[in-house]
Amino acid sequence: MYLGKADVNTYDKGAGREFLVSDGHGSYCFSTVIGANTRLAHGLLVKKLDPKGNHKVLVSKLEETLFIGSKKYQLSTNRYKDLIYPDGFRYLQEYQASPMPSMLFVIHSALFRKSIFMPQGMGCTIVKYELMASPERVRLEVRPLMSHRDVQSPQASRLDFSCSASGMEIIVNGGGITTKVGATDGEWIEKPLWFDRVVYEQEENCQGAVCEDLWSPGFLQLDMQEGDSVYLVLCSSDTGACKSKAEIGVLEKEAIQGAHRLVSSVPMEPKTSAIRDLVMASSHLVDEGNGGSPCIYSGYPSMRVLARETFISMPGLLVSTGRHQAAEGVLNRWLALAEDNDWVVPTEVDGDDVKFQGVDTGLWLAYSAQKLYEAVDNPDAKEDLWRKVLCVIDRYSRPIDVLQLSLTDGGMLFLDTDDPSRHWMNGVVDGETVVTRRGYLVEVNALWYNALRFAEQVCELTGDVSSRERYAGMADRCGKSFKDTFWNKEGGYLYDWVDPSCKPDPSIRPNQILAVSLPCSPLDPVMGRSVLDVCWNELYTTYGLRTLEPKHDKFKGRQEGRIDQRIKAKFRGMAWPWLLGHFITAYLKFNPNRIDIGWVFMRPFNAHMRHGCLGGIAEFFDGIMPYKPHGDVLYSASLGEVLRVLQEDLLNPMGVA
Repeated sequence: MYLGKADVNTYDKGAGREFLVSDGHGSYCFSTVIGANTRLAHGLLVKKLDPKGNHKVLVSKLEETLFIGSKKYQLSTNRYKDLIYPDGFRYLQEYQASPMPSMLFVIHSALFRKSIFMPQGMGCTIVKYELMASPERVRLEVRPLMSHRDVQSPQASRLDFSCSASGMEIIVNGGGITTKVGATDGEWIEKPLWFDRVVYEQEENCQGAVCEDLWSPGFLQLDMQEGDSVYLVLCSSDTGACKSKAEIGVLEKEAIQGAHRLVSSVPMEPKTSAIRDLVMASSHLVDEGNGGSPCIYSGYPSMRVLARETFISMPGLLVSTGRHQAAEGVLNRWLALAEDNDWVVPTEVDGDDVKFQGVDTGLWLAYSAQKLYEAVDNPDAKEDLWRKVLCVIDRYSRPIDVLQLSLTDGGMLFLDTDDPSRHWMNGVVDGETVVTRRGYLVEVNALWYNALRFAEQVCELTGDVSSRERYAGMADRCGKSFKDTFWNKEGGYLYDWVDPSCKPDPSIRPNQILAVSLPCSPLDPVMGRSVLDVCWNELYTTYGLRTLEPKHDKFKGRQEGRIDQRIKAKFRGMAWPWLLGHFITAYLKFNPNRIDIGWVFMRPFNAHMRHGCLGGIAEFFDGIMPYKPHGDVLYSASLGEVLRVLQEDLLNPMGVA
């Protein structure tokens, strides 16, 4: 990812492009390429200090000033209510993402570079400043701005901050949090200062502008000449003292080598710049576990650990990128939780707490296990893993009272409630359900059919003939009921949900595409092609499948207006990229020789990846022009599906290793 002067020469261009760095264990650095924070979640050091608490923004940003001769040049950029000051983006010549985010500032004949990285698992951010060229000595002043607040909301009132200098570190206390900013060179000047009413204009879930006051303890001051460099280390109180320049140089080298190893190990060829960017973005979503088991975050800035997002994204994030051991670790973590809860897979894990809401979580786990099964060289060597997955599948054969779900005589799963938390279209506004669904849900039963066929496949591997025949019989019965129940003969598509106690809802929604895209489909080819055509004609947009057909009287094509209207739009017309991934797979099932069209569906993401979170893919988009992105700026299911489709359907369509 490279951005030139033309990409960042205005505030709107630069503030609309964000970079993300993480340490692989949950801490991250997130801001715009011009250094102007536009979201509450932006910050140079964002860290979870309490395993049961939310992430905290410790260091919001750094204000850099260069003194060259008798002139002062402020490299930072901030947005206030009535002005943008300073406007340091004017000096930004280029941004490069590889091997780490770096910004090159050019002031006449002086070239000054700023680079940012996070050492693996250390929970600290390191900022490197280099004077690459200059005909004369310059003086650099760097002023840290502190926040010390929850990532989800600004402080209601100013904190009582205090600071003290200790050698090359300045220690800041406020709001019960201690943050340290260390430097390898220079002198700290204690000069506290408030920056009032900084505006975060990208907060979509708030009505009106979101503002915050930031506090600075003082600034670092040092003289530099051509070739000089200095490191700043931003960390919390649980991190050791600032290391020497030589030690930090080793950490920098390790960070660069780690990025190169990650990209080079991915079994995708050719490794285009777009694929490299996608792979690097995927690394921020996978938490290596810090001594425990790995997990996948739902996205940034939400950073929740959700089963559905985990197992929709895992085939792309981990299996398609060749990280099979990490995929197995993720599966084992969730299987252990399921085993402790009568083989019911939780919906969300928050510290030690688990929640049970979604009925499809265990079925998505089976799907992701199926993708790993297909990818590993010796699946018989992981027989214990597959047997645990079978326990999850088998649990659906008995009523799951906590989810109000049961298996009917027709072999399908029935949801005896209209509680929206039971499925993924779970929006609620002022007690009103955005999308009412109950009874037989089309995607749940498509996943159920697929899980039964996978169970049949596993039993064939293990030689368990009686169980294989049992699963085959259950799948046959489910498949027949599925077609009888969901097929809308007149429209040539599948009902989204069916409750025998009421008339079927004829609304065209995208969940039916899973009945075509999953490895095992309950539909015959004529039905499958018809479903594909309806989804293409009624739901397809540039960046995803809409959640509702545009002709519907409740369709909302843009997420705009009041907050309640935005929430409703999420499932009444917004387009979701993860659904587009399944659409492309379904299309290529019926059109295996039209990979060129598959690339047509995929190519728009090349442009999107140069805006918003660079290299990432947003959670959802407007369903009509101008197709603006919304939600998480980097969403695991969106990114995972793009990687999966690239590896399975476009780069390696015949399954050749």
